[in-house]
Amino acid sequence: MLPPPPPVLLILGTDAAGKDYVAEFLIHRWRAAGHRVEKRAGGFAAAPAADARSSSESKGRWGRFREQAFLGVFPLLRPLLSAVGRLLLARDRRRYRPSAAPLVVVSHTALRLLALLLGQQREEWAARARSPALERSLRAALPPETTVIVLDVAPATRHRRIAARIRAGTVDPFDRYMLADPDRAERIERCLVELATRYLDAAVIENDDLDDDALERELARVLCRPAPFLPP
Repeated sequence: MLPPPPPVLLILGTDAAGKDYVAEFLIHRWRAAGHRVEKRAGGFAAAPAADARSSSESKGRWGRFREQAFLGVFPLLRPLLSAVGRLLLARDRRRYRPSAAPLVVVSHTALRLLALLLGQQREEWAARARSPALERSLRAALPPETTVIVLDVAPATRHRRIAARIRAGTVDPFDRYMLADPDRAERIERCLVELATRYLDAAVIENDDLDDDALERELARVLCRPAPFLPP
């Protein structure tokens, strides 16, 4: 049985990790139990999400165009993106205003950007993850009493889910980017998991083919941890 919702819950994961499904699973059960819950996507300061569609389904043609344009110029922007990611983290935290109800935040654009950058080469992660500036930015990124969950999936699971999106016509450019190079996709996911666990006190859920009962047990396990993240 799930505990009541924490004040703020951040759900992290790469493309096809199941972030939206897990968020909607939790929100549905919490609301059925009488709890008010607000959902935001992409950051703590984002506007409330209007519906239950996944991020891929809700992007639309313009959103997909912007993703494709970003990936096209990504090699040129790489020297700047670590600083940009830190600025986006600080901006989101500065603009955040607490919700009147417990808040579920699905993904975080700046954290995904940093994982994308660090995951290009393993040696980049080893060097940059020790950056004092990055560490300070990450440790200051979360509102008080934030609980963080990061979803980890096997390469075969990611491939199968993205293939299903292709068949359904809901695939986006980042899905295809992850599908194009499985080793790179694994590095990006590993970097996101390490950022989340090292600096954000995140709990990991291996989200491979869990039925609803198994998913609820895993969520109850991580949400019942005694101490939520408290920023310094």
